[in-house]
Amino acid sequence: MEELESKYRQLFEHSPESIVLLKLNGTIFDVNHATEVQFGYKKDDLLNINYLTLAAYPSNLIPLFKSRFSRLLEGEPIKPIEFEIFKKDGSKAWISTQISLIKAGEEQFIQAFLIDITESKNFEQKIKRKLENEKFISTISSKLIGNIDIDKAISESLLDMGILIGATRAYILLFNEKDSLEFYIQEWCAKGIEPQMINLTTIDYKKFPWSSKQSREQNFIYIKDVLKLPEEASAIKRELEKLKINSLLVFPIIIKNELYGLMGFDNIERVSKWEEEDFYLLKTTSEIISNALERKWSEETLKGSHQLLAGIISSLTDTIYLVDNDLNIIWVNNVAKQTFGMQLTGKKCYNVLIHRGKPCKECMALKTFLDGKIHEKEKEYVDIIGNKMVCWTTSSAAGLNLEGETELAIVIIRDITARTLTEDSLIQSEISLKLLNETLVQKVEEKIRELKESEKKYKRMLNDLDVGFYKGEFKGKLLIHNTAFNKILGLSESISLVGSKSSQFFVNANDQKDYYKHLLGEGYVKNFISQIKTPDGKIIDILLNSHLIRDNKGNPKEVEGTITKLAKNIKK
Repeated sequence: MEELESKYRQLFEHSPESIVLLKLNGTIFDVNHATEVQFGYKKDDLLNINYLTLAAYPSNLIPLFKSRFSRLLEGEPIKPIEFEIFKKDGSKAWISTQISLIKAGEEQFIQAFLIDITESKNFEQKIKRKLENEKFISTISSKLIGNIDIDKAISESLLDMGILIGATRAYILLFNEKDSLEFYIQEWCAKGIEPQMINLTTIDYKKFPWSSKQSREQNFIYIKDVLKLPEEASAIKRELEKLKINSLLVFPIIIKNELYGLMGFDNIERVSKWEEEDFYLLKTTSEIISNALERKWSEETLKGSHQLLAGIISSLTDTIYLVDNDLNIIWVNNVAKQTFGMQLTGKKCYNVLIHRGKPCKECMALKTFLDGKIHEKEKEYVDIIGNKMVCWTTSSAAGLNLEGETELAIVIIRDITARTLTEDSLIQSEISLKLLNETLVQKVEEKIRELKESEKKYKRMLNDLDVGFYKGEFKGKLLIHNTAFNKILGLSESISLVGSKSSQFFVNANDQKDYYKHLLGEGYVKNFISQIKTPDGKIIDILLNSHLIRDNKGNPKEVEGTITKLAKNIKK
């Protein structure tokens, strides 16, 4: 027995892993040398102290330790666990521990092996963080490449990024025509932070050489602590202190090798501890957003195209055809004829291109006719000899009628059977459509002239009314009003109030609240009496008759109605 105890003592003292012996009441009976080295405590600091009172353990672990000890003493097998502790110098360490009962002589002890797994845990966390970042980037990319409202997707993505890195706010700034920065999208990520729209037109970014140099060298600007900026950064320091910004992280918005704006994150509550992984994540997402903005602007430029230039289209290597809203093919280029047959015009696109008897379940052209937007998707086609082709299909509006509805759609089919689809191929398709759009300027101008004439007639009709007429955004800006509306407010007929906020007219906030409540509940307001303030400060009694206009999703969009001035002192 003495020989066994001697061997155990040698193993105990020379073990490379920490071993702690506890009495059954939790008092530390002995620790080996590895314990002293690993956690920074001397043996004398630990002996005869109950392990539950050690500062090394976070308080939330104590109930778990007590439960494990109780179950061990009751004879249950105890599995190893992992947790974080504090060393004597205050640093943290991850350990894995296994406890068991041993007998020395006539006395029983609890033996605890403590293995430092900090390095492997940190590596595991790093890998996990990398995977999470890659998943995050993939999610952002999917949002912005999909056929959706790009502004909304960018706004949501920006908010997600700000929350992910713990920023107070996140925003995108774009240069205007005067080369000054203006807010494009601003999202507030921290609760309790009130919006503070900053007048950026007074800030000349060219006057900050230190930040410009850092941007050139690193492709981003990182200011961990504004108070610790060097002397050469005094100009940017003064501006950031005015804005109460403690930490700043800015990435460029680059489109076609030109700087279009900035994507920024800041913290006005504390100094942020952003890490290198954050820089990579945000740099990648800023590039994705740059591509999305380019695509959005291309789409807006291409909208409203009404006619094709056959010579240019015929020279392209993609299959291109034009369909009406009944899906009849009315024109094809030479590539389409070579791929799908000579007799295509006048036939249904789904008959000759896919060999189906009815429209596709998710027809790109039908979607374009519904919303006038560009739609893209990978689809299968059948060529003239029966071979299946995997193609990337893009559908866009090619012509609008006087009501602004799409009456023609252009469909471009790119064969991707033998090659990987990349975003460059999408951009190339958009460039091709841009070329087409430039040839249709004359037709668009004709439509614009027709619309302007219709607008003049509409305004004359409104101005002939003897009651005030208005139309505006729901709880937003005034869009249209007639001269009778001006007369009620005591204004000259030449003055326009378009763009004014509707909230500035109501005198009583409760009246305004009741007005919108009735609109939302009933869809209209009839003979609603209230008081409004005219631009010259007078308060007048008025009678409102309005109805609510909703969008295709049922959300409140606009309000339209009439306003009549009442005699004074008329009460509701």
